[in-house]
Amino acid sequence: MKHSRGVFVPAVVVAMAGFALIFHAWFGVSRQGLPGIKPGDRGNEELFKTLGTIAVWSTALSYAWLRVKRKRKSPSPLVKKLVKLFDKAHRLAGYAAIVLIAVHGLYFLTQARIKDDTYTGIAGFALLLSLGVYGFLIRRVKNKHLRKIHFLLATVFAVVAVIHAGGSAIIAILSTIVFWGLVWLIERRVAQSTENRAA
Repeated sequence: MKHSRGVFVPAVVVAMAGFALIFHAWFGVSRQGLPGIKPGDRGNEELFKTLGTIAVWSTALSYAWLRVKRKRKSPSPLVKKLVKLFDKAHRLAGYAAIVLIAVHGLYFLTQARIKDDTYTGIAGFALLLSLGVYGFLIRRVKNKHLRKIHFLLATVFAVVAVIHAGGSAIIAILSTIVFWGLVWLIERRVAQSTENRAA
């Protein structure tokens, strides 16, 4: 099991199904379902949209861990604290995102007209759910490929999140990149000050 590549199969199936849903959303006949949300229900719609946005930011927080985890031996005490914080936050944020997206999606599946972003949303949820399953298995199953699959699914989910959520997902991704840049700058300044003291 340690070197089995069979663990890639479910991830590939989910990714292909997700892309099929996106393809259908773009090119298929997808305008169907309930007649739409009544004007009086718009407040609920905004609430559930907000839950979806919070979920996107939760996944961005979780994704930030991908680079932060490499900083365990950082020369900066602040970065070391961030590593410990993100180690705990990464899993909590990931599971929170799954719950939030499930609630968000369930509302729009049952209360709104099925349209293009319904299919991209289902694709995103399937990817996020499988991402969570692989993340859960990483510490419980000995297989060297699980972390790579977890990373690849996270990256594919980021792309699907941009397709589905648009601006909020783009801002969340850019914020993650800016955060990585700040961590790099902090480490660089600490390293430079250490060199100056040594000189």
